[in-house]
Parts: sequence; C-alpha cells; structure tokens
Amino acid sequence: MDVYLIFDMGGTSVKYACGDEEGCLKDTGSFPTPSDGLEAMLDEMRRVFDSVKEKITGIAVSSPGAVDPVKGIVGGISAIPYIHEIPLTERISRRLDGLPVTIENDGNCSALGELWKGAAAGKRNIVSVVCGSGIGGSIVINGTVCRGRTNNCGEFGNCLVNRADGHYKTWSSYTMVKQAAKYTAATGKKTDGKGLFVLAEGGDPLALQLTEEFYEAMAVGLFSIQFTLDTELIVLGGGISEATFVIPEIYKRMEKMAKEDRFGFLTPKIVPCRFGNKANLYGALFHHLQEMKQ
Repeated sequence: MDVYLIFDMGGTSVKYACGDEEGCLKDTGSFPTPSDGLEAMLDEMRRVFDSVKEKITGIAVSSPGAVDPVKGIVGGISAIPYIHEIPLTERISRRLDGLPVTIENDGNCSALGELWKGAAAGKRNIVSVVCGSGIGGSIVINGTVCRGRTNNCGEFGNCLVNRADGHYKTWSSYTMVKQAAKYTAATGKKTDGKGLFVLAEGGDPLALQLTEEFYEAMAVGLFSIQFTLDTELIVLGGGISEATFVIPEIYKRMEKMAKEDRFGFLTPKIVPCRFGNKANLYGALFHHLQEMKQ
C-alpha cells in the first residue's frame, strides 16, 4: 500500500505524519515553525522526509491562507508570511525528490478530515472552525467545499467581532495564543494559551479578563456563522478543541446573549473535531488521495 507524507503548517508548529489510503496515520511528530524564511521550512521538511524509513509516494500539505490547490500558491495573509505568493508546491516538490505535492487550506482540511472519518461523517452541510494561532475555517454545502471568488471563503478570522481602543478587532485577535501574548506583554510573565486558562482558574484578574474576551469572541463569531448559513453542525478544530471545557463555556456565553436578544432558537450545534489537532493531517491526506485519482 502506498505511503504518503503529510505536513500541517501552522503559525506555531508544523505537524507531520505518514498515512495510507485507509487513513491510518503513523510516525507523527512536529517541529517549531521556522521564523527565518522558506528555506528553513524546506530544510525541516527534508529532515522529516529523510527520517521516514518507508518509501514515500506523495506529499500532502495543509496550509493557512487563501490556498489555490490548482496553482499550488497561497494567497491572502497568514501567520507564516513567507509561504505566500510563490510556487509553494513546486518548491516543496523540488526539495523532496520531485514527488507530487498537493496543498489545501487548513480550514478546508479540517472539514474534509471530519467529513471523511470524523465528527461530521454522514453530514452534507457543515462549518469547520479551526482555532489555533489565528482562526480559520471551511464551509461545506451539499458535501462540497465552498472556495469563493478569491479562495477566501471560510476565512472567519478576518471577521470583525469587537471594537476596542477606537479600532475594530478581528476574531483572530482573540485566540488564546494572542490572549496569552497580551498577558505576557502586560505582566512580563511568559505564558501560553494553556497557562492562561490555568491562571484564570486560579483567579488572576487579568487572565480572567483575557479568557472572558476569548469566550465572548468565540460566541459572537459562531453565532454569526449560524445566522448566515443555518448549518447542520459546526465542528471546532485546532489545538483549542482538545480542551473539553471550552465548548461548554462558549455555550454559557451564547445562552446569555440569546436570552438578552431572544435568538436562542438559532443556537448552533457545536462539536469538537474527532481527530483533535490531527484533523488537518487527515483532511490533507484525503484531499491528496482525491487529487491523485483525477
């Protein structure tokens, strides 16, 4: 059975795995996302490629940004600026022995993985929301991923959810990664998203404020999606999906908003992705398999 190497590029880390056409993943791992340019990223990908003992027949990539799967180019903006507006799949292929490389947007990968074998299996209309360093996502209608005119469909992170200090703030401004950075900047105490949750649970006033802002932004963003699409299911992915208390806390804020404005009948059904932060790996593999059949 053919074996494929899969990369899920994120703003903080790049996850990888080997997989086959049955969706069995192995040799999983990750490395910190290089900050000093594309060549460093390609070097890391080559290191992983050389460490795999089995023969690899293709490369599947999940990427942030406005991905054009046909041209192999990433447009728009993301937390990895150096991957944009270059022949990315061509560059990766050259570094990895000329193997075929496919690429798909990370939000779309999350949705495809969950539709294939995960929490959305059997559904036809879903929305995937991926919460990591930023907010990404995907809209699936009648089983088909919606791409939009510029491949930006589902880039929910750019939606405006709040106004602070005289400026509009996007949904991606309130991820736990960003909130933790705000805490560190204000206090000089280094922490991450998980650490910020712990600090809030311990009663730290600033941590409580920042986590509350996160939950409120999630509630506003997810309600807006439901109002717009009236979808069957919203699948929450990314690292945040592994924290089991997050969805119940989002629902608490939604219940308060719905009670105040009487739109509770539109409260969405939100579920964590079955594959946790590996959903993009499954989706990138599924996309690769579909592309290779054409």
